[in-house]
Formats: sequence, C-alpha cells, structure tokens
Amino acid sequence: MYNCNVKKDLVVIKMSSDLDFEQRIRLVGLYDIYGGLLTEKQQKCMEMHLFNDLSLSEIADEYDVTRQAIYDLIKRTAHILERYEDRLRLWQRGQANGELLLRAEEMLIDYSADSSQKDKLEKAKSILHELNEKGGF
Repeated sequence: MYNCNVKKDLVVIKMSSDLDFEQRIRLVGLYDIYGGLLTEKQQKCMEMHLFNDLSLSEIADEYDVTRQAIYDLIKRTAHILERYEDRLRLWQRGQANGELLLRAEEMLIDYSADSSQKDKLEKAKSILHELNEKGGF
C-alpha cells in the first residue's frame, strides 16, 4: 500500500503496510473521479488493490509479473491521479462543496429549532447560493 502526501506542488507517494484512512479515502475519491482516464490495466490494478484489498503479490500473480512491477504500476498510477487533481481540482471542489452543504444543513437545523434565528437562515441561503454558483457537486 502507499501513503499519498501532497506538499505544495510536490507529490510524495510511499508504499507502506498501513495506509492512513484519510489518504486511502482521498485516493479512492480521486480514482472515482479520474479513474476513467486511466488505462484498463491501471484501472484493474487500482481496483484490485483499493477495493478488493489484494496484496501486491496477489495482483502480481494475477498478471504473472513481479511484485515490484505491480508496486511501480500502482505508485505511478497514484501519481497520475494526483497530477489530474493538481490540474483540475475536482476532488478539492467536491470537498469544499460538501463542507458548505454541511454548514447550511446545520444552520437550517438550528433555525428550525429556534425561529428567532433569522440571521442563520439568511446565512444558509447565502451558502446555498454560493454553492449553486460554483456548480456544486
């Protein structure tokens, strides 16, 4: 498995036995967004590794190649996904939009509990309007 850390414009991907949960979620999200842009082999290997939780050795056996070849392929594919995100920022926008929706929902819940909080309703409307103008997810 691997750790993906983005530091400024530098992408650092390291293989490790335990992938941080947030990093795994990010990589799965990037794959969901950009996976269709990968080759069939890249897609299949990432799916086997991320979704089926197969080890590098198990994937290597499936393709009759070395474990190192699969390691390199997955590492390279993770870099490709990070480069797509670096250029297009679809994952980042989706995360930001999700946070805006959550804030709006919380404000609406507060407002429905206390009708004297009209300002929170107006703020929620503003957040939803901002999200709509961004072409949210």
